[in-house]
Amino acid sequence: MTDLHHARATELLAMLVAGEVSSRELVDLHLERIERLDPELQALVTVDADRARTRAAACDGQRVRGLARGPLHGLPMTLKDAFATAGLRTTAGLPGLADHLPTRDAAAVARLRAAGAVVLGKTSCPPEVSGQQTGNALIGTTRNPWDPARSTGGSSGGAAAALAAGLTPLELGSDLGGSIRQPAAFCGVFGHYPTHGLVPARGHLPSLPVDDVEATEDLLGVGPMARSTADLTLALDVLAGADDVRGRGWRLQLPAPPAHEGARGLRVAVWDDDEAFPVDRAVRDGLRRAAAGLAGIGARVDEQARPGFSLTDAERIGFDLWVAASSASLSDEEVDEQRRRATERPDDDDRIARRARAASMTHRDWLHLDARRRRLQRAWDEFFLRFDVLLCPVVPVVAYPADPDPTRAHDFDHRAEQVIEVDGHPRPYLDQLVWTTAVGAARLPSTVVPMGPSPDGLPVGIQVVGRPYADRTTLRVSALLESLTGGFQPPPGY
Repeated sequence: MTDLHHARATELLAMLVAGEVSSRELVDLHLERIERLDPELQALVTVDADRARTRAAACDGQRVRGLARGPLHGLPMTLKDAFATAGLRTTAGLPGLADHLPTRDAAAVARLRAAGAVVLGKTSCPPEVSGQQTGNALIGTTRNPWDPARSTGGSSGGAAAALAAGLTPLELGSDLGGSIRQPAAFCGVFGHYPTHGLVPARGHLPSLPVDDVEATEDLLGVGPMARSTADLTLALDVLAGADDVRGRGWRLQLPAPPAHEGARGLRVAVWDDDEAFPVDRAVRDGLRRAAAGLAGIGARVDEQARPGFSLTDAERIGFDLWVAASSASLSDEEVDEQRRRATERPDDDDRIARRARAASMTHRDWLHLDARRRRLQRAWDEFFLRFDVLLCPVVPVVAYPADPDPTRAHDFDHRAEQVIEVDGHPRPYLDQLVWTTAVGAARLPSTVVPMGPSPDGLPVGIQVVGRPYADRTTLRVSALLESLTGGFQPPPGY
């Protein structure tokens, strides 16, 4: 059974239905791998072994009696440690929450459990679920299975590392500025950032008072991470839909993808580089492989088309919205400090000064920012009248060396002073946010697809972006690309 640790979730579920494997056997398999491999990876912050085994045995008994609960019945999985789990600690990467035991599940967690999922444990995230690298004072730095010296990305880095290493077949992640998408790209797995509001965020930390208050962060997306497009699709079908009282007023029916045969007639735009925010050759090559592959099976590919805005304008809107959304969890003292900085540096244009202004803006200022976002959305809408999807970078680079100090890697001022290398040239570290926030600011769905290794043997991931509620279209294109590349490849040694 040891060859099952990199199987797709859909394959494992088919085996469960056929009686070829039991839930208890799958749980034991993954718990053994966690015990053996995670001391080096540090991908899980909490393991719930006893309850997972008990729940798996119950699932097996229910299946024998013909009482399977739902489409995930008996499947082991993990959850990012940003989602409240009843009776299981939820820390959001904060030592101050090391003993925090929520009294109820987050909405998304409740849906997964109702569908029959068996929770193995919680995967690591940076403090306050914020950062482009993953680690915290509770467990240290989470390692990338492709190279333990490299970053997993953040903030769902523990989730991506656990998937790549075969510690879990399915994950629940969250994304405010790239937190599903960047780790998926860095670790060579699939991830889906849904249309804004498609999956309820109630019970996501850090938020306003925890446990039962819906997280209302402007850009926050809750979505699945997996080793195949089919697994993403299955999980999204379980997760999507209105929460609580809103569900009384409407039902969700996502549009079907365009009625093309395969890729024939599919309209694909490719944005692989930008003068203001250059992209490393390894990522550009991954995008060009994707474009050529789709063109080869009949898609109409345009590598010159661009939306009606500059990436510079989109970056400013996306960055300010990301900071404003993140500031909801700041203390009064922290907001006062940002207000002081903004007053002292009213004309500075570096990201530290811009962060200070965005974190302390008035509601009137935010409304003006939101109006700029709506103009950005209209430009995207007009673009998607001509194209079904856009292929673009997730981040401009592949995984870079991890910061050995996870607390420092979380600090915004420290991040703003660091650099990444794009084709050997230094670029601001926070350029990692540009492509993800340009998409997230407009509340568009995005599916991350691994496109094979870089020349250095590191994963390259790309975004497939669509119009609002075109989640099934981005997932369909992801499946086409997966069929061309062969899909997920396990890292050496795992």
